[in-house]
Amino acid sequence: MILYITDVKFDSPQIFRRVYWIAGKWIGARYIYRELLFPFFFAIGVVTFILLANFLIKSVDRLLGKGLPTGIILEFLYLNLAWIIAMSVPMAMLVAALMAYGRLAEDNEITAMRASGISFTTILGPGLVFGLVVAALMFVFHDQVLPDFNHKARLLAGDIYRKRPGLNIEPGYFIDDIPEYSIYVKSKVGESLRKITIYNKDAQNIQTTIYADSGFIVVEGNTILFTLYHGQIHEIDLNGLSDYRRIDFEKHRIAIPTDNLMLERRESARRGDREMTIKMMRAEVERYRQERTQIVAKLDQLCQHELRLKHFTSISDIEKTVQSAQQANLDSLTPDIAAQRNRVLTGLLNRIRGEFSLAFSYQKQINKYEVEIQKKYAIPFACVIFVLMGAPLGVMTRRGGITVAATLSILFFLLYYVFLIGGEELADMVIISPFIAMWLPNLIIGAIGLYLMIYATYEQRILDFSRLLHLVKKKNQSV
Repeated sequence: MILYITDVKFDSPQIFRRVYWIAGKWIGARYIYRELLFPFFFAIGVVTFILLANFLIKSVDRLLGKGLPTGIILEFLYLNLAWIIAMSVPMAMLVAALMAYGRLAEDNEITAMRASGISFTTILGPGLVFGLVVAALMFVFHDQVLPDFNHKARLLAGDIYRKRPGLNIEPGYFIDDIPEYSIYVKSKVGESLRKITIYNKDAQNIQTTIYADSGFIVVEGNTILFTLYHGQIHEIDLNGLSDYRRIDFEKHRIAIPTDNLMLERRESARRGDREMTIKMMRAEVERYRQERTQIVAKLDQLCQHELRLKHFTSISDIEKTVQSAQQANLDSLTPDIAAQRNRVLTGLLNRIRGEFSLAFSYQKQINKYEVEIQKKYAIPFACVIFVLMGAPLGVMTRRGGITVAATLSILFFLLYYVFLIGGEELADMVIISPFIAMWLPNLIIGAIGLYLMIYATYEQRILDFSRLLHLVKKKNQSV
């Protein structure tokens, strides 16, 4: 089969044979694969351990004092391990490329390969193939595994929060998780609670409401103890509403048994955008698009019938049109009639603003799901991009150790995630498209990698960090 593209003839079998040769036919490819495997899995282990330890430190206050079984704690960590792996694998790919190709260059094995007539593109081929395989596996992981893990982790976190909720009193919010009581705390100073209101929410005959100026809460075993100061107890008979009693107190204690506050596991709940597969999110996108289309059609109808416009353009144009119509009414009509018609126009403008705000909120929801869809493609593909950048960078630095690889990996990984998070924020605010937001980091890092590959292929120079260190030492001596 012969392919013709812009008058250039390509022999497709020859192309496939060339790709097969680069991917693994030549003996050096298998050697490079072995060089990539150890640093890749080593980096995954190190990065995962660091991120997991950081997560555990942040979550220790949620777990301690809850009386949770060891199995529940291990399950909580296991479920949160999914998003940690999703972050660590691309970084591990960059570390592996830097270490593998850096060691080959440091031991002059790259030079020997190129002296044997093997091009740098061929040497880079096994790394790209390795990156493609990992990217394909990570795509399946992001789409099929990660959503379920995120969903179960969120449900378990909520279940853990509801167990022994007395430790999680938040000022300004009603706490409804304690049996038989609903609690509101206005402020909190250290461990002291201020302006406390407690309702007996499950009362059948007598409704009890307790007000206190201050107090504190302690959990002892399976009992929550409230100690309240300077308050009042109000009781009313719910049957006849005639029997009312008020009790003033200087100090009052309430003991709430929590024997039934076992960890209750929920089986299902509404899924967030990061807990959905691509198929689920596309269904949500289609639903919001239909809602938005109906709103836009309603806006067009309002503009056509009320303002004599062909269709809705933008809020600023509508505001100018309404202001012009109101000014024309003031100039040509009596004050009473002009004021009446202008009120109608103002109401119409407010209605259009409300419909536009609703359409905009639907668009924000669409963008939020589209961002997550594109992220499931872009982050796995970053494994290939990081190989494209890490391999020539490793050759140019001629350093196969973990120190240089880890330093450069952290630098470029932070750069990648800064662009990724920034793009996600801009897309959620409907400033840029979700596709550009999620793929721009890959394009930027890929452009850097392509430049480094060309530089390493044709210039055959190395990046010497000794000069930079010399300049720093010289500057320090001069100071």
